[in-house]
Amino acid sequence: MAVTRSSTGAPGHELLDGLTASQARAVTTPAHTVCVMAAAGAGKTRVLTRRVAYRVAQQTAGSRHVLAITFTRKAAEELRQRLGQAELGEGDLGREVTAGTFHSLALSQLRRWWADRRTPEPAVIQSKARLVGELAAGRPGLEGVPLAELSGALEWAAARLVAAEDLEQAATLAGRQLPAPAEALTSLMTRYTDEKRRRRVVDFDDLLRLYVQALREDARFGAAQRWRWRHLFVDEVQDVNPLQCQVLTTLLGDNDDLFVVGDPNQAIYGWNGADPGFLTSVPDRWPGTEVVHLDDNHRSSPQVVALAAAVLGRPGAAVRSSQPDGPLPELRSFPDEEREAATIAGEVVRAHLQGLDWGAMAVLARTNVQLTGIAEALARAGAPTRLLGPDRDAAGTGQADGPGEGPARVTSYDRPGAAEDAVALGSFHRAKGLQWPAVWLAGLESGLVPIAYAEDQVSLAEERRLLYVALTRAERELHCSWARERRTASGARLRRGPSPWLAAVAAHFAGSAGALAEGPDGTGPGLVDFFASARRRLAGSRAARGEAPADGQTEALARRLDEWRRRLARASGVPAHVLLHDATVQLLAERRPRTLEELAVVPGLGPVKVARFGPALLEVVEGALADLGMAAGA
Repeated sequence: MAVTRSSTGAPGHELLDGLTASQARAVTTPAHTVCVMAAAGAGKTRVLTRRVAYRVAQQTAGSRHVLAITFTRKAAEELRQRLGQAELGEGDLGREVTAGTFHSLALSQLRRWWADRRTPEPAVIQSKARLVGELAAGRPGLEGVPLAELSGALEWAAARLVAAEDLEQAATLAGRQLPAPAEALTSLMTRYTDEKRRRRVVDFDDLLRLYVQALREDARFGAAQRWRWRHLFVDEVQDVNPLQCQVLTTLLGDNDDLFVVGDPNQAIYGWNGADPGFLTSVPDRWPGTEVVHLDDNHRSSPQVVALAAAVLGRPGAAVRSSQPDGPLPELRSFPDEEREAATIAGEVVRAHLQGLDWGAMAVLARTNVQLTGIAEALARAGAPTRLLGPDRDAAGTGQADGPGEGPARVTSYDRPGAAEDAVALGSFHRAKGLQWPAVWLAGLESGLVPIAYAEDQVSLAEERRLLYVALTRAERELHCSWARERRTASGARLRRGPSPWLAAVAAHFAGSAGALAEGPDGTGPGLVDFFASARRRLAGSRAARGEAPADGQTEALARRLDEWRRRLARASGVPAHVLLHDATVQLLAERRPRTLEELAVVPGLGPVKVARFGPALLEVVEGALADLGMAAGA
């Protein structure tokens, strides 16, 4: 892999030392708006910090006017530390540049705004669960629903800018299953908002909403904020939700000095309101944007990258490794979860005896519940462990566990004074952004990978990306396994089958023939049938219904509808999915409605959207039918 070498000349040229051609382009491009699509392990933080330093050295940006936003306190601190390194030029950019999370930015600036206006500062509640619990107690439809799920539904609605009265329709469009009847949740949302106002408290979502409100309604405050931060740098943009997107676009105003970094293939927080559509729509929002692709993984061996890319399929076609060859990843099956845990524990201890530090190893699973037996097995084997916790930002929020992961009931067996020198245990979600020389992925079974309730194509695509994220945590050694029998919460034992994605990538594993030799019913042909059925489920709703796959004309109409949706979204200043979900666009292309009555029965529309967009949608469909020579009513 060719790297850039510095030479005498322009200021900041030494900042290009060791960068690949693509990385150097991302650092030096004269474009005002830059969108970097960075694969896992592509060195995105290095590129972002060097871009800041290069622009300061070139005097195209003032260090005190730079704002770098990321999603966790840890990531923000890492940005500050890297900017403070000597090789990034004179001065201490770590002190001069403002780096923080969305919530810490909003809270700090609102405090100034409240102080200037002599407005009493409201208290910020650290967790909405207690207040939600008070309001939900004894309410019809909410009995027995876990507070975490109720709070999660409210957080999702806030992140997606969904009003209480629109909750049911928004959840349907997004394919999100509500934890309680929509009417009961709508009432809870309304009471929660009213009670916060009565008590003069705000939650973390309110901080972002109030910051946007202040920027829009107080012209002097908005102008001062935009003068203060003229150069915006945003990391992990695939994790931005519509509310955070609103913060960014409002803070920018007419300014187009924006540098964003992200990876659509690592978008795994859709259940929490995140929308990778903001990242992919940057070139549409800001004409003249330069898009730079960083496809080289500088973290993982070619063997690990090849396997992870194969899981993604076509979206992973361009991803490659710049590292030396490593061992082939291993795939094994075990009779039960106890044998799986014991074997993993034995291998971890053996690797340590052969010279690998405890902290250089991690055991990951899709859910926290799976980690309990593994932690106990490691403890019996004498291995110290630490549980990966939420990486909370300065305002107290952070990316939580995914839905269905369950509470963490894992004891951390750290030795005194050696918290970091311990084997890491965590869920796939918690492992994002981390890496280890050796990684064990346990429980790669159907019903867990993908999770059982992921039935629509949006959820299944996110589960696939989640597996990709987990696989790319490994630098060299990768051990994957599944159990043919697993105990349920009630104690019953159930037969299990391997994840349906394993068959498609078996060629990239060592030992896959033995691991996949036994099917759910104990025979080889049973496994063949299992994978055939699983592939049909993952292939898409049309195939699952036994229908023919979408033809070229249907795909052409879907593209035409998507273009119309994106134009309207840009004009409205909202994400495209808020107007029409991807699944709705596909159904419109398949059904090709010609009247308002036909349009009204398309799932995902409803009377409000039909009244608002119906005539325009029919015009798009009719025009496409004429241009493409298509027939109506598929």
